Amino acid sequence: MFARYTRALAAGAVLLLALAGCGSSSATGDASQDGKPSYGTVGVQLSWLKNMQFAGMYVADKDGFYRDAGFDKVNLISGGSSATSAEAAVAGGKALVGVSSPLITAPAIVNEGAGFKTIGALYQVNPFAIVSAASKPIRSVSDLKGKKIGVSDSNTLVWKAFLKANKLSEKDVTTVPFSDTSMLTTGQVDGYIGYTTTGAAALTASGFKATELLMADAGLPMVGETLIASQDAIDSHRAELKAFLKATIQGWRKALSDKDQAVNLTINDYGKDQQYSKQSMDITYDREKAIIETSETKANGLLTISKDLQSGTVKTLTYAGISVTPSKLFDTSLIDEVISENPELLK
Repeated sequence: MFARYTRALAAGAVLLLALAGCGSSSATGDASQDGKPSYGTVGVQLSWLKNMQFAGMYVADKDGFYRDAGFDKVNLISGGSSATSAEAAVAGGKALVGVSSPLITAPAIVNEGAGFKTIGALYQVNPFAIVSAASKPIRSVSDLKGKKIGVSDSNTLVWKAFLKANKLSEKDVTTVPFSDTSMLTTGQVDGYIGYTTTGAAALTASGFKATELLMADAGLPMVGETLIASQDAIDSHRAELKAFLKATIQGWRKALSDKDQAVNLTINDYGKDQQYSKQSMDITYDREKAIIETSETKANGLLTISKDLQSGTVKTLTYAGISVTPSKLFDTSLIDEVISENPELLK
């Protein structure tokens, strides 16, 4: 799943990113006959294949939250290693909203002058983790010294940021190219950089006991599964974006309270072609819930990004060599308005 982090560096994507300021929604926002807003059909570019990461959107679609918000249809467009990036889809007007990561969006803003903003974040905790065997666990930064860690090309940025944040040199840890999890299960590496929602979860489901060291617990805070929109959409389609955010929050609230529905929609409907196992999705759901529902979201609401999280994310990006200010990367005014205007979303 991590190949998505390299797509933003591809030449074709960079060219599309330059168009970010002119991307727009296909919906008009005209009122329907009953006076309610009508936003037509819009696209949402997902960051990866349709798995548990997007369960709240499945519920919002299936249970009619998007329809009630004024959308005729919300097309959830699968991502993947060969798919259009969220930034490119939003830039070209293919999608109103994209699901991305600060590690992709920030360089697009800084290096290409792209007109994007992060308007919400599903993961309140940095989802990257160091996955290791439970029989030889890496539980702390000190455990890393002398170890061999597998790092894919797409995770080089976050790995270098992690080393810098923890004052580790590349001599302290041996870094080797990472291809797949068999490198851990066969003992070729002591650990590898993965995603907490899928790394150890998939291994555990397959019968190999694995554990994780969350980078968020080791000096590298960062939001994840971020929602991005073009500045044009923020300026010209504000009500539409707010309607989308509200319905998405409603979908995630339902998904987080009904595990069976979330898992079933992922396995048997939206992600059916991926042939996920129920055991794997059950574990993924539990891990994902832990980094979505936090003290931050209980106080402020789902998808919100506190000042502390903004600062932490920007600091992490600095470790990765990306210098950006919170105001350049984030616009939380829409999500803040949604929560303020709909206090029931906090109950």
